[in-house]
Amino acid sequence: MRSSRQGPQKRLALRRPARVGPAPGGKTTMRVEISSRQAVLRCPAPAIRAVLRKALQMEGTDAELSVALVGDAEMEALNRRFLGRKGVTDVLAFPYGTQGGLVSGEIVVNAELARREAAARSHTPLDELMLYLVHGLLHLLGYDDHKPAERRKMHERERSILAAAGHVVES
Repeated sequence: MRSSRQGPQKRLALRRPARVGPAPGGKTTMRVEISSRQAVLRCPAPAIRAVLRKALQMEGTDAELSVALVGDAEMEALNRRFLGRKGVTDVLAFPYGTQGGLVSGEIVVNAELARREAAARSHTPLDELMLYLVHGLLHLLGYDDHKPAERRKMHERERSILAAAGHVVES
């Protein structure tokens, strides 16, 4: 879900950004900070960085990102505060703009929901979480999913990126 309201004034992730230099086979530059404030799903930071790097390479852009893994309670509070919606959601993306060719934003992912949804699908909770992560990143890059044609295009791109990163999911 893309936020139409201004995102958090203070980034939710707390760690110092880790700079990832030019990726193998490309010139993508990525800075990412990752924070996990949930205990339901273990998601290694290198796996998150690898998926983000692959997506940015495929999209041909650079980014400075903050990623927060949260549970249902925190996601519900954020969803209500920033979108005015009740209930949990899978992902929220807060664009901070583009400066010097560097896309900047925050992606908040619901790890608790990823675990539940994966149980009903034919893939792992980690794969489901990566789907949410890519979905949020694509929103930051300007993709939208409000109309059926846009939704199809976005879901095809998600599957393409995830497959290239070694995660096969149905989105």
